[in-house]
Amino acid sequence: MIYKTAEIAKLIGVHPNTVRFYEEMGLLPTVPRNEKGYRIFNHIHLKQLRLLRTAFRAEIISSKLRQEAIGIIKRAAQGDCDGAYLDTEKYLEHLKEEKEKAEEAIRITISIVENTNTWDDKPVFYGRKEMAGILGITIDVLRDWERNGLIQVPHDKKGYRQYGLKEINRLKIIRILRNANYSIMSILRMLKGLDSGQMNLKEFIDTPAADEDIVCATDRYITALNMAQNDAVEMMNIIKSI
Repeated sequence: MIYKTAEIAKLIGVHPNTVRFYEEMGLLPTVPRNEKGYRIFNHIHLKQLRLLRTAFRAEIISSKLRQEAIGIIKRAAQGDCDGAYLDTEKYLEHLKEEKEKAEEAIRITISIVENTNTWDDKPVFYGRKEMAGILGITIDVLRDWERNGLIQVPHDKKGYRQYGLKEINRLKIIRILRNANYSIMSILRMLKGLDSGQMNLKEFIDTPAADEDIVCATDRYITALNMAQNDAVEMMNIIKSI
């Protein structure tokens, strides 16, 4: 079978310009032209496009994982299917590691919450600069978390922020979850659930509300990682068939 640009684009559900863009980016095998200069695609191009669309279906936020997926596509486009298959196996392992990291962050969060009541009640207060140093983050990051409503910090009589043990706990939770690639929106959702007494934090952080706009994969990160793992398995099957 041979296909025109519009025909193969329709088969995979994209605009013809998207197919041309993939070609320009080196994500497709060489596309021959007929005597009139029109592109001619075959079944190998079709499988490569299906591989490409499967790889890009999960919008994983990590640039490292994204670059791995692009590398797999380019190796397959160059005809190195064995190398592409091995790279996909590694990609799948990295996705599993990322999911374990995400779930470990939830376990640590639960541990912090459960141990909060065992802390010394003696008041300890820090300023913003000291707090940023304790957490190993910049003051700008701390400001960003406050602006996004992740934490509300009490002030002393002079109007200076006072970070106490309660705030330290909450900030540690935020830092752990951000380091595990959860989005600000999903963390805010989980913290609101925590404030209302909810303890099923894994479900809360991964389940957007009905009126909530999902703007990135990390708004439901564990679900996105599960989908990406399934896609990686499908990618391996496609590569084997090329």
